[in-house]
Amino acid sequence: MEDRVAGIIEEWNNFRPDVDTSALGIVLRVMRAAHHLQLKLDPVAAAYGLSHHGDLDALLELYRADSERGLTPTELGKAALLTAGGMTVRLQRIEKSGLISRNPNPDDGRGVLVRLTQAGIDLIEHALPHMLSAQAASVDGLTQTENDQLADLLRTLLTDLGDVPPFQPPKSVVASSN
Repeated sequence: MEDRVAGIIEEWNNFRPDVDTSALGIVLRVMRAAHHLQLKLDPVAAAYGLSHHGDLDALLELYRADSERGLTPTELGKAALLTAGGMTVRLQRIEKSGLISRNPNPDDGRGVLVRLTQAGIDLIEHALPHMLSAQAASVDGLTQTENDQLADLLRTLLTDLGDVPPFQPPKSVVASSN
């Protein structure tokens, strides 16, 4: 089965046969797949008045977080792979929609904690099945075995690239130190 990347690799191999293009097959396909997935998921976000899927991702992070505490913009930025400035712009946009609130962080007098408003919770609870359905449709061409294999391979790649969860001590250790 041929795709656009196969043609790109062939062009490079003809143009510069002296360079190793073996990684292009993976890197270009992952990047192009991310682009195509974004194109499929952006309309789901747009249906809820959000400018793009990244706004929906931020709301989903907050939905999964401790609703009493919320998350700092830095925590959200790390989850979304955004700089502090990029996350600030995103949060300002979402806050104008009334979906989040930003409140002083009691642990850091200069910082804020971001929480979903009731409108944000309602939006996510309605949007989540539609987003998951769009994601499932995006990989519908894969068998379950292929889906599992691809998920395992991508997990290995991401772990190798350093995309691992930050260390968090067990809750029993945190509770006993207080």
